[in-house]
Amino acid sequence: MKSSDARIVAALLITVSGLSSAGRAQSAASAHSTPPSPTQPAGAASGSVVVLATLDAFWSADQYAKTAGYVSDVKHDIGDRVNKGEVLAILYVPELEKNLVQAKAGLAARQQMKKAADAAVAQAQQALAVAKSQLEGYQADLYLAQVTLKRQEELSAGKAATAQQLDDARAKAKVAQANVAMGEAKVNSAQADIQAAEANRDVAVAQVDVADAQVQEVQALLEYTHIIAPFDGVITRRQVSPGDLVQGATTTRTAALFTVQQLETIRVFCDVPESQAVGVSVGADADVKIYALAGRVLKGKVTRLANAIDPASRTMRTEIDLPNPNGVLRPGMYAQVTITLQQPARVADAAVAAQR
Repeated sequence: MKSSDARIVAALLITVSGLSSAGRAQSAASAHSTPPSPTQPAGAASGSVVVLATLDAFWSADQYAKTAGYVSDVKHDIGDRVNKGEVLAILYVPELEKNLVQAKAGLAARQQMKKAADAAVAQAQQALAVAKSQLEGYQADLYLAQVTLKRQEELSAGKAATAQQLDDARAKAKVAQANVAMGEAKVNSAQADIQAAEANRDVAVAQVDVADAQVQEVQALLEYTHIIAPFDGVITRRQVSPGDLVQGATTTRTAALFTVQQLETIRVFCDVPESQAVGVSVGADADVKIYALAGRVLKGKVTRLANAIDPASRTMRTEIDLPNPNGVLRPGMYAQVTITLQQPARVADAAVAAQR
């Protein structure tokens, strides 16, 4: 090999070696660099976690119809402030009104039957009193007949009374005894009549209760024709108009007629990643940045925690309550929440204390 060729080969080897050394150095530098955390943006404190959040009403209730009917009147619309128990809409259900008339008529008939049963009991009690009075008279006649018979027997033994007089006394005593037996039978019969009348009265009372329950049931269903507000709040949705035929939500899947929300206090929902969830505690400081308010930051504190990790998202639901006296915070708004975390040492100490 010529000397010139040897010099060229040596230069190439030196170049390749230099490139390989530079590549290894660049790889080592990349391995030591730490990429930014997706939940820890630039500028965030190391003892905090930043997550996206959604604002929602403190309470929200969808109002459905209990029974099917036509909407006869709509009292309120979206944006209206309503008080608990205030009527939002009225349904017209002609079948229920007819059922109420029929139920009231049935109740009146049962009440008259009860009055008749009460009268029958009183009549049976009066008949018992008459039977007892007659029995007392029969018993008195029997006593007199027995005394007379005994006297006649004594007189007949002394030849002072005839056989005819003795036979008459004996006959009268037997008649009196028969009358007493008949009086006792009448008393027993009257007592049985009272028991039967009282049983009929009890049946009549039960029928009155059943009829009254039917009236109350229809009246309760008629009360459901008034759609009312469940609490003080604001109507945020109305999906009903006069003349609409609505179905009862208990039988079919129907749309809500109204949605009422309580907005004096707003719940801020956010989901903290599992890696930072252990450092979140109730009462921790939380800064809520509202995008819709030009990035305005509201100070708050963590109000409640789910205390469980969602296995699907590997996050823990966290809530922050914010006062909303002016109504500027509205359900559905997006926000960014910065929550101050507990120091890792405190978390570890708490875990050790729990194991003890």
